[in-house]
Amino acid sequence: MNTFALVIGFALLVLSLIYVSLPFRNAEPVQKSSRAALKRPGASKQALEESHQKAILALRDLDFDYRAGKVSDDDYSGLRANLLAQAATSYQRLDEMSDAKLESLIQARRKLRPAENADPQANPAPASEFRCENCQAPLVEGANFCMKCGTMVKKEFCPHCGKPVGAGDSFCPACGLSLASSPLPNKK
Repeated sequence: MNTFALVIGFALLVLSLIYVSLPFRNAEPVQKSSRAALKRPGASKQALEESHQKAILALRDLDFDYRAGKVSDDDYSGLRANLLAQAATSYQRLDEMSDAKLESLIQARRKLRPAENADPQANPAPASEFRCENCQAPLVEGANFCMKCGTMVKKEFCPHCGKPVGAGDSFCPACGLSLASSPLPNKK
């Protein structure tokens, strides 16, 4: 055999060993990064979900190996407790993250609509510009009776747009039609 063939063979052997050992070299930093993702306070949701999924898959593999007899009882109990703790921690952090996001959405909604969060009995509906003919209390839009005195509300409607108008109105508040020139035939 000549020396050139030996050098080429040795170089191919070294390259193939490096190629085969790459997964073993990269496996440890991935596990460390997933554990570090759990310990960081600002861990992203994706990193936490990935860590949780990895822990669940590792737990499933461990259970399978234990049933197959590949893992001893002592190793199984220690590894299982560690994986369960890791899965529980990541799940708890995901839950806290979801709760925090939900709380922030609730607070944002409360800031946008403070009037809607008031006591609903205090202001059941926005008051219209119409008043009761008997007691002059503001009428709730769509009401058939006055909330203060109980008088039945006489509803008159604009012949042009169909919106309700007051008994003493000269013009329709919605479309501006002169009600004096047109009779109000639509009474309920």
